[in-house]
Amino acid sequence: MAAFDPDIEIMYVCRSNLVSRSQVRVIMSETYNRTKLPEAMENDLELVWSDRVSKNPKLYNGTKFRIDSVSFHGDILTLNLGVTCYKEYIGSNWSPRVGQYQTVGRQQSNNPQVHLSDPLGVGSFVLTSDNRVILLRRSVHCGEAPGLWDVPGGHAEPEELVGKKPFEEIDVSSMDSQAVTEEIFDSILREIRDEVNLPQSSLSDPEVLGIARNTTSAGRPSMEFLVRCSLTSEEVVSRYRQGSQAEADESTSIKMLPLEDAVVLKTKNPDLWGKLAPSGKGCFILYGLTNSS
Repeated sequence: MAAFDPDIEIMYVCRSNLVSRSQVRVIMSETYNRTKLPEAMENDLELVWSDRVSKNPKLYNGTKFRIDSVSFHGDILTLNLGVTCYKEYIGSNWSPRVGQYQTVGRQQSNNPQVHLSDPLGVGSFVLTSDNRVILLRRSVHCGEAPGLWDVPGGHAEPEELVGKKPFEEIDVSSMDSQAVTEEIFDSILREIRDEVNLPQSSLSDPEVLGIARNTTSAGRPSMEFLVRCSLTSEEVVSRYRQGSQAEADESTSIKMLPLEDAVVLKTKNPDLWGKLAPSGKGCFILYGLTNSS
């Protein structure tokens, strides 16, 4: 992985061509779930979660997909996935002892991430018909990057496929891999719809830019997509300001960034870059890499 910003490491980038829905293959296995820590350390995860919830009661647990590794052969991108939950994520990736967890993983498995939740996030470089990119300012109540600018995004949700149940009760091996692929791609369209108030009919099918790791959350990965919108930036802003979207409380304002500024944002506008959430930085970096080949 190469570093392009202290907040971001690149796990995978689609350098030649962007990857479509039909080119993604998912392998589901319990072996890709988080490996539990030694008991004394494992018990600390519950304490970290309880502390975070006491400070932000809006936080809630839910199942997520956990990414273990990726590979690319021919024109197929393979994602090796297990399951995890938001509670595990906060308790492991955001633990004050996360460095120790990574050391244990490195020593025991030659894998610093093996004891971390690493839920797979999704994010989107949404390009309007007049070549503007959508940025949203995150609410101060968000669990991560509160008050920072970010691209529309969130998570793919196992519960969309198996219903609401603790992730420990999910039979990972029985999950339909094609259905998981569809959920990953569909989830980013839902996030754009629910965060920006855009009709899904105005959005192109997502194409994968790559996967970036957020170093501020101990390498939490996010798959970033290019999505084209048939609406103009003015129409997008108008729909956002109607405030009728399902996740209107997750952001407080919108910014439409000219594409020519977005591709050189780090150097042209370092002040805005510094106010960009790590996931947004990863998305912008991946877009730049895919367009520099």
